[in-house]
Amino acid sequence: MRSIIASSLFALSLAATAPALAKTGFDTTVTAPLSSAVKIEVVLSEDMAHRANNLPKKLSDRGHARSFRSGFSGNGFYGDRELERLTERLEDKLVSRLAKKGVQVSDTASTVLRVTIEDAKPNRPTFEQLSKEPGLSYQSFGLGGAELQAELIAAGGQSLGTMSYEWYENDIRDAGFGGTWNDAHRAFGRFASKAAKTLAN
Repeated sequence: MRSIIASSLFALSLAATAPALAKTGFDTTVTAPLSSAVKIEVVLSEDMAHRANNLPKKLSDRGHARSFRSGFSGNGFYGDRELERLTERLEDKLVSRLAKKGVQVSDTASTVLRVTIEDAKPNRPTFEQLSKEPGLSYQSFGLGGAELQAELIAAGGQSLGTMSYEWYENDIRDAGFGGTWNDAHRAFGRFASKAAKTLAN
């Protein structure tokens, strides 16, 4: 019971500091449709890779962390496996949405769409965060989302344009019903749809 009460109070504290509007937006400099197959590469930013086993380097990115072990409120200690699953999920979304738009995806293609996960926030604590903070419960929840950057690179290495997308939920009422990365997955799906449309047009 104490755990549920603490989780509810934690969720309310996040709601109180939520932005008035969700951050959102897709931008691209890709102007021509893709006429050949593309290889998908999904990578983590240096900061995201660091946060697998640490809190963010910048203090301002540590949110409401009250200690050096507070990963869920501090945007860190996600765990290596969790971030591997995130990259796999984003790649699967991209392959699926591109295929629906008729864009061929191949691991041997000379043109590469390199997508970087710049930031991702979970809705619920990851396994690693729970192990670091015994007082934390999976019943805890908060606002999630993701920020992505992408570059389309030709065979010779020249850039054919960039894409960027950022979306974070701002309504705490929906956060308690999804899984660990619900909002980040939603951001991935939206980005994949917009990227596929851009490359197919």
